Amino acid sequence: MGKGWLAATALGLCGLLSVGSHAADRHQGVATCASSLCHGATAPLGDYPIRQDEYFVWQRQDPHAKAHQTLHSAESRKIGAALGINAATDPDCLSCHAEVASPALRGPQSHASDGISCEACHGGAERWLAEHTRHGITLAEKVSLGMTPTWQRDTRAALCLGCHQGDAEHRITHAMMAAGHPRLVFELDTFSALQPPHYDRDADYAQRKAAYEPVRDWIAGQAKAAELHLQALADGRLMNGLMPEWMQFDCSACHHRMDAARGQPARMPGAAPGAVPFADGPAQLIALWLAAVAPAEVAGWREGQRQLHRAQTQGGEAVRRAAQQQLVLLRTRLGAALTQSTPNSTQLRSLARSLARDAAHANAPLTNEQRAMALTVVADSLRQQGAALPAKASQAIESYYQAVGSVDGFEPRAHALALEAVARALP
Repeated sequence: MGKGWLAATALGLCGLLSVGSHAADRHQGVATCASSLCHGATAPLGDYPIRQDEYFVWQRQDPHAKAHQTLHSAESRKIGAALGINAATDPDCLSCHAEVASPALRGPQSHASDGISCEACHGGAERWLAEHTRHGITLAEKVSLGMTPTWQRDTRAALCLGCHQGDAEHRITHAMMAAGHPRLVFELDTFSALQPPHYDRDADYAQRKAAYEPVRDWIAGQAKAAELHLQALADGRLMNGLMPEWMQFDCSACHHRMDAARGQPARMPGAAPGAVPFADGPAQLIALWLAAVAPAEVAGWREGQRQLHRAQTQGGEAVRRAAQQQLVLLRTRLGAALTQSTPNSTQLRSLARSLARDAAHANAPLTNEQRAMALTVVADSLRQQGAALPAKASQAIESYYQAVGSVDGFEPRAHALALEAVARALP
């Protein structure tokens, strides 16, 4: 599937990966990884479990390497001026554009100017640097030494979404967007492929860590995105003074042409007419996953979303309670259905059909964007299982993918026609 438009989006984003969870370990700096005998080769070396060109790939191809440098650009200075800050030194900006570590936790070769480098994702290397290449060392031992387990889907999703969506440690606000910050967008499987990868998901990787399953990466990302959104509402971060923090709502609910027919009662069942939809696209996609993989759970999840929508008319405390209840459901009862299930080809085809017939969100461009990525992931997963979609269905998905390539140029009718073509082409 063609992903050119998303590649351009990914390269233009300022929201980047966050620091690992072992904040007490000293950061040794990217230079400690850059030896040609470690990760600094200019090309993969021989038949070895790791590529050894990881630093080279990061430095030459990965936008994360330029994260801190971005803060010194004319565009960043303009954003900073609008916000009354210096983007190059502001803590909120640095939280996503640099490895955040206190001076006491920086080794002599660790610098914020390195951007989002090795230890931002893999954790401070003070204890694991010398040990992680030891023959026979287990993944559990690496974690015990402070390495962040990025091979785990939920860990990787939390790292990425910390900055690509925002969380308690990475404050992303509507004011930043209004000042000119690029729009944030993320989907775990697609963006992992666009990073670019500095590892090979081959048989050796599957044996040491886990087999690559596109659709499970996709749902892990959606589950974590929904969790972070619900957590923000449950924590009361909905309010910013007297006004709501608009980052918790669907951007396209307000930013759209006024001549388009936008009313969608099915978008927020139970809410009053004119209510502004939450940014709950991941929650809607979770419902479609449950309908295909765990149908006994979908009614409870959808009812929780209806309660959350209704709570808008009852005030901030009602929103917090409804979000907390939905958060508990997501973390407990739905855990196995979202993290331990590998859909078979029949379930994947059902998921594809649900995605193509989700008419309730046809006028939501951001959800359409996510739906296009989801359909691509499902098609990849079916191909991996030896049950590829017919050529006409793959072509229709590709056409839909291209149709949603510009959210700013959203044309509801064009999107609807492209999606209807997908629905007709699916078996």
